[in-house]
Amino acid sequence: MFFRQCKDKLALDSYQIRSAQGIRRYWLIMSFAHYMCVVGTGKVCPFETGYRKISDIIQMEKYLTLYQCARECIDFDSFVKVVA
Repeated sequence: MFFRQCKDKLALDSYQIRSAQGIRRYWLIMSFAHYMCVVGTGKVCPFETGYRKISDIIQMEKYLTLYQCARECIDFDSFVKVVA
């Protein structure tokens, strides 16, 4: 279940790892991403619920950045540097 969730939702299924150290790093990243979805919202919740909440938070932060840049009349090149 853990691997399928990471593979499907977090897009962690397209890597080719050829060393033991690479496997450990990949496993650590996968574990941390899954952990953040389960407990990163301030309370323990199912992976799908946490993933949805974190995705919503990220989307709202993008909107907030766009709003703040528009409010401050930042030129396009500066805006691209902020959001890139």
